[in-house]
Amino acid sequence: MPEMINVTIPQETVNDESVRILSWKVESGSKVMKDQQICEIETSKAVMDIEAPEAGTVIYSAKAGDEVPVGSMLCQIAPEGVAPPDSAKPAAPAPTPVAPVPQAAPAPEAPAPAAPTSKTGVLTDTATDAVIDDADLPPARLTPLAAKLAAEFGFDKESFQRGSLVRRDDVLRRAGKLPAESAAPAKTAAPAKAAMPVATEPVENAPVAGVAVNWADLPRRKTFEAKILGQGQQRTIQSQVTSSVRAPRLRARLERLGLTSMGLGALTIFEAARLLRKYPEFNAIHDRGKIGTYADINVGFAIDGGQGLMVPVVPQADQKTVQEIVEVMQRHVDSYVEGKLATADFLGGTFTISDLSADGISQFQPLISQGQSAILGVGGELDGAGNETLFLTLAFDHQLAEGRKAAQFVRELAGRLEAHAALEPAPVQAAPVQGEPYCALCQRDVATLKSIRGMLVKSEIPAGYVCSVCLAELS
Repeated sequence: MPEMINVTIPQETVNDESVRILSWKVESGSKVMKDQQICEIETSKAVMDIEAPEAGTVIYSAKAGDEVPVGSMLCQIAPEGVAPPDSAKPAAPAPTPVAPVPQAAPAPEAPAPAAPTSKTGVLTDTATDAVIDDADLPPARLTPLAAKLAAEFGFDKESFQRGSLVRRDDVLRRAGKLPAESAAPAKTAAPAKAAMPVATEPVENAPVAGVAVNWADLPRRKTFEAKILGQGQQRTIQSQVTSSVRAPRLRARLERLGLTSMGLGALTIFEAARLLRKYPEFNAIHDRGKIGTYADINVGFAIDGGQGLMVPVVPQADQKTVQEIVEVMQRHVDSYVEGKLATADFLGGTFTISDLSADGISQFQPLISQGQSAILGVGGELDGAGNETLFLTLAFDHQLAEGRKAAQFVRELAGRLEAHAALEPAPVQAAPVQGEPYCALCQRDVATLKSIRGMLVKSEIPAGYVCSVCLAELS
């Protein structure tokens, strides 16, 4: 006999513990077809459509704007032949069954956590006064960080309350690393509030006195960005070193090779990824006195083209050619412009590169992301003759490496980029047209100087004219 179908929030990204419901595309209690869009949710990286797995009647109680834990039930679908629940009591995505139960007495060796179950294995849902057979509930779901901590403390997954969503603090509380929560507030809390993950309130930041303020919610991506960068700052001791790359013909070399506008970024990823084999401490993570070296070298590159900062990943970049890296980057950029970047495009980054050289930025301070130990910032500037100098800034976790090691990494990377530029022959300076004024030192004519905002100045020694570029070098 057909049964009610639970539609759950998929675990699309390991960094999310909850998602936000943006909108419902159908009314609760209405008929839907298989694969019909029923809801739109927002993760930290992208907006996703949730589709009906089967035809039937959709039932939900969560509203647009609600936060729903990842892995919990979003709604239910009653297939043909199954009577939907009473409309007065719709089958809610109620997070109460999936919310973690406070552990009153931490005991690592205990076979099961404290939970409101009876000897007959029946769980009482205090939010609805309903009686649920906990054998019918799915096993407890642990967030990635909670699962890691549970393994370290020796807690078995089956020892957690079935149907619950277990987070980091629940495991720490059970292990006695955090004080137990008071049971009283949990009993008096409204069911909808119990379903929502507890959010960490930001530090109060009082606005300027006497000036009106219009408040608006930050986009979810900015909240997530602040979270991972904030955690990256809290868990690393960030230091940085900078080296210059004197490669005036590097971009000309890349254009000659047909590497399009992605050439510099692709070449930097290509060389940096191979250097990370030699310097694994920059493709690693620090955790409580240990270094974890990643098996793969997956390089993320920052994109910000007016639709928000995003960092898609080039997987196994150390095993790809420059042309293959260009193709991956171009595909990600096209998806970014079209708003079609998938959450899978962001996962697994072990090292990051942020390139602002095309924006006229010489140097800046890049921030290490959560789960990584280093990030490379690329800046650049042009001299009066149009020659470009790049600046490579490596921000790194001083818990894993010293400044000298970081300096060796960026200096070696700079040398590799300069070697590519050296392969490009110097441009042949055309002889000035007879009768037209030109610089007696560099032979630039008026048209050439105009293109670089230079000018000619009458000179006695040497006789004729000297351009402003040469004068600046002589001074």
